[in-house]
Amino acid sequence: MRRIEMVCVVLALLVSAAPRPAVAEASDPRGEYGVTLAMTGEEARAESIFVTMLSHTHGDARALNNLGNLRLLRGETGVALAFYDRALRGDSLDPGIHLNRATALMVLGDTQRSEQAFAVGVKLAGGVERAQALLGLPPEKQPTDRAAQKTAIDPEQLRAMLKRAAAMVPKDSLGVMQPASGSSAGKHPSAWRSAGARASDGSETPQLLYWKR
Repeated sequence: MRRIEMVCVVLALLVSAAPRPAVAEASDPRGEYGVTLAMTGEEARAESIFVTMLSHTHGDARALNNLGNLRLLRGETGVALAFYDRALRGDSLDPGIHLNRATALMVLGDTQRSEQAFAVGVKLAGGVERAQALLGLPPEKQPTDRAAQKTAIDPEQLRAMLKRAAAMVPKDSLGVMQPASGSSAGKHPSAWRSAGARASDGSETPQLLYWKR
């Protein structure tokens, strides 16, 4: 079964790199349907749709990002990162893809590159609050005085937000994490937390992570 899954991954990446006519992503309603399937727990059907989208549209950033999410949910963080990297080749200005990539890098233990990618994502999103909304993270109270607002987006704040996102990765994903000396994966929650309108009841996929619609 694992061999079949790996073949599907390779085929998806090869298809995305194949020279095909570019088609506007907005013209393909399957993307929205695939996300809906993923969010309701039908991940296998969602993956099939995203792979099909790649067979018709060269380097479809929407399909690639969402395939990355499915892999991250399964604990295949390295594969997820490959999908995010490929997605950014097609849409380098999408802040959500940068944020997903940063989360995957943090889970893999690459803190420096993770923080760099996260800073880019927050900047493209237009600030911390918008980045939090893209990831489905509950907002944190922001400084209200003008002096504080000027320095509201600082490295420490970005680092704390990134850790919040990475801490919500599924338990299985933590198995591939390479913690630094003295750290412990046990500090992370043991379950994937839900955010937003869709509460996780075991039959749905929480909205955490950015799903490109």
